[in-house]
Amino acid sequence: GHPQGDHDEVEEAKRKPALQLKPAAHAEGKKEQSTDVVATLPPVDFSLPFGGSLPNLVGPEVRTISLVFPCAEERGNALNTVERFCDRTPEDVLAEIIVVDDGSSPPLTQTHLDEDVQRQYKTKVLRHTRTVGLIQAKKTGGDAATGDIIVFFDCHVAPQPEWHRSFLKLIGQNYRRMVVPQITDLDIETWTQNDKAGGGRAKCYLTWDADFKWFDSDDVYIAVISGGLLGMSRRWWFETGGYDEQMLGWGGENLDQSLRVWLCGGEIVAAEDSAVAHMWRLGTFATRARYWTVGDTAANRARAVYGWYGEFAEKLSHFPNFNMRNWGRSFGFGPWYGNVSNIWAVRDRLKCRPFAWFLHRFKSLYEDAGLIPRQVFKLREEGIGKCLRFDGSAGTSKDGLGTASLASCDGDEDHRLFWHVGNRNARTGRCCSGLRGWNTDQCLQDLGGGLFKTFVCETAGISFLQEWAVSSSTGRLASSYNDRCAEVEDGGLQEVACQQAGGSRSRWSKVSAIVPLERKLYEKAHQEHPEVFANMDKQLFAAGEAFPSRSRAICDTALGGCIELYPQAGGFERCLSIPPSHQAGAFVQDLTECTSFYVFGGALKPALAQEVCLGRFRNASTETWGIFICDGGPSQKFHRYEGAFCNEADECLAFK
Repeated sequence: GHPQGDHDEVEEAKRKPALQLKPAAHAEGKKEQSTDVVATLPPVDFSLPFGGSLPNLVGPEVRTISLVFPCAEERGNALNTVERFCDRTPEDVLAEIIVVDDGSSPPLTQTHLDEDVQRQYKTKVLRHTRTVGLIQAKKTGGDAATGDIIVFFDCHVAPQPEWHRSFLKLIGQNYRRMVVPQITDLDIETWTQNDKAGGGRAKCYLTWDADFKWFDSDDVYIAVISGGLLGMSRRWWFETGGYDEQMLGWGGENLDQSLRVWLCGGEIVAAEDSAVAHMWRLGTFATRARYWTVGDTAANRARAVYGWYGEFAEKLSHFPNFNMRNWGRSFGFGPWYGNVSNIWAVRDRLKCRPFAWFLHRFKSLYEDAGLIPRQVFKLREEGIGKCLRFDGSAGTSKDGLGTASLASCDGDEDHRLFWHVGNRNARTGRCCSGLRGWNTDQCLQDLGGGLFKTFVCETAGISFLQEWAVSSSTGRLASSYNDRCAEVEDGGLQEVACQQAGGSRSRWSKVSAIVPLERKLYEKAHQEHPEVFANMDKQLFAAGEAFPSRSRAICDTALGGCIELYPQAGGFERCLSIPPSHQAGAFVQDLTECTSFYVFGGALKPALAQEVCLGRFRNASTETWGIFICDGGPSQKFHRYEGAFCNEADECLAFK
């Protein structure tokens, strides 16, 4: 259904479109697909496979695409978007362009999308007489689409050539697959891609406060979509119920759609060779929004949580901006986010999986990057007995920045005193290389002005600035990147060299450790359904075989697999470790920090940086190894002997 209000024009448009379109030649005479397909949908259970080749989920051949653009007061942007997509989509592929005019006044058909434009660009216009928001505008367009695939884009984008190919291919392989293009930057003066802005982005992950953060990984799978640039089969659209009809405005629908797809038997992948340039809201006159804001984004996000999280929805109480709105329950009022029984009906009808399934499906994020920490703890400096406290609030930082300072350790109810390990260790692929504020998106990064400075956590572990840890042997709170320590001086925090004369005198300890709610619930799910997660691990392996990560693919296919390197003398107590973004390596005692290498053409290459080769710095030390541009020189050309690799300079490393 549609939101309340006068939608007579929408219903009329569905009965008699603004423009009668001539269907593509191959589609003539094709029987219209019935929305009753959901009545015969096979049940989804925990054993349903995902990822890779899914012959059992290959539906009818997909050949046509309906494009849906929700537009509110976009005018020139709408025309530019329609023109670009019509020009760059083959005529026999483009079923139609549907523009949903969401309350523009005067209507877009009277200014930029008149009948001549509609006829020229294979477009029809549906209209809401008042603005109800991007979500319901998309639902209107999606419900009216006739193509095999429905692709949703914002009304201020431009596709790159051949953008459509991956949508047809990937959805043709699996009709339950949602596809997301690479999202690049749009130059609004020329309506072309701004190549100077760098590469595209497509992947996000879900945070505990029902928000999302950009991240990167070396496979094609997407945990959470960022917004509205996506495509799916028309069949899957109707089977899953499309967008939640009770969400108004925009925001939160990406969380609902992501969980709806993953938990109910589908998957989301990035189309790595399909790019769409997007106009970002930069606060300028040209990029500002021109429509009335409607709806409640927080309520939309809460609907996604209470609709799909199950027991994990209790976690939302840790965030004041949500928890404070539950006051009405004490007085007998209904949920402030509305009734989510419509989402539960989809969940029950499709026999969707529990939320813990999603967390384990993306364990590289939630386990390996520390988002489901085994424990949270306070960081106490023993000299003055104070603890490190995050100075911001729970949830997502508005500007990505934060600080942490010394404060009293009293009060376990103050969650800002608690930290946990976070960010994947890029050398091992496991947890963890940094320290993250509990229930925040912030990780320790550097020191200045008597404070710790924090920034949005780089969950993939690619930011060496966020490599902070408390040493269990020395008690130092130190950066593994530059050998700098956090020192208490004059009541504040200063950065000092850990190994300078006298070194760091501050000693830190982890105190008041507790197992957080999210970990308890996660372990409970594992204990109650061990077979579910065991089966999923097998499926993850199979999915990795079809779409392997760079590191795993090379370790699985390289002759002899991957190895770890050690000093030739001294046994295997220290291994060679080269941090991300570093050139120089070091032999470390923590064997979880070992860098994996493989042999290629006589060179030793890091599994996670295959464009460089291992070599030795030209100095007297036999332990100064690093990675360099491959040149085939004597220090980079290795021969294998029993238990060791030696280069042509007769410098050797033990391996296993």
